[in-house]
Amino acid sequence: MNRTTAQTLLALSLAGCCFGGHPGGTPPPPSGPAAGATLAPGFMPDPMMVTGTAGGMISASTFSGDCRGYVGLTPNHSFTLTAPFSTLRFTVTSNAQDTTMVVRSPTGQVFCNDDTNGLSPEIVNSFPAGVVQVYVGVYSSGTPGMPYTMDVSQTGGAFGGGGIIPTTPPVIGPNGIPSSCGMSASAPFYGVITVGSSVILGGHTPWSGPDGQGGYATASTNWAPEMGQYVGQRTIVTSLEGVDDAGCPVVHVAADNGGFYWRIGSMSL
Repeated sequence: MNRTTAQTLLALSLAGCCFGGHPGGTPPPPSGPAAGATLAPGFMPDPMMVTGTAGGMISASTFSGDCRGYVGLTPNHSFTLTAPFSTLRFTVTSNAQDTTMVVRSPTGQVFCNDDTNGLSPEIVNSFPAGVVQVYVGVYSSGTPGMPYTMDVSQTGGAFGGGGIIPTTPPVIGPNGIPSSCGMSASAPFYGVITVGSSVILGGHTPWSGPDGQGGYATASTNWAPEMGQYVGQRTIVTSLEGVDDAGCPVVHVAADNGGFYWRIGSMSL
């Protein structure tokens, strides 16, 4: 490898360091077998099956410290979502590899998975409208790329290590906002709430547990007294943050510059 090539590869690797925490970073151009694919809620067939070759020279940890394996410089698949999806599941299978996966949402948020199904990854989350990029990697740096199959579905399923989607559907309030807790960290459900939603903040009980009423929670994962000054304010949702210790979907908002986690069940539109 000549010096110019080495310098170019190093620059490309470093450029990926901020994908996970800084949505403003410039993503690589979409490419791969499903580049340009458009998905609308209710797409058929479900699941949709796509194929590709896993692996690459870039450590997935450049996206986020939680990511594992090695991926290519560009995404294996790129999906344009015409509307928000409350649930979108990506499942990779490969007969010959310990595969990993990185999914970058339209907001720049990064989700990673390694061994949900044996040695195969699976990621389930809600996504706003926009472009979702999927990188399929291999765990070991010296392992050559191998063929894989990926299913894309609007339905949930079981998640090894990440719990399961609740057996009972989330309770949806009259305004379309889920009011129930106890959701899986792998598949939070936000109802009508998306990045950019205009909401009025509400206070919620400082409890945690499987149903949201099971015991005291810490300030970092649930209610803090300082949050009271923002209750009743109208603000904009800036990011979807998964679930708290009680399995309640939470978000960051503009009013407090993303300082606290707000349960959407206590919000109003």
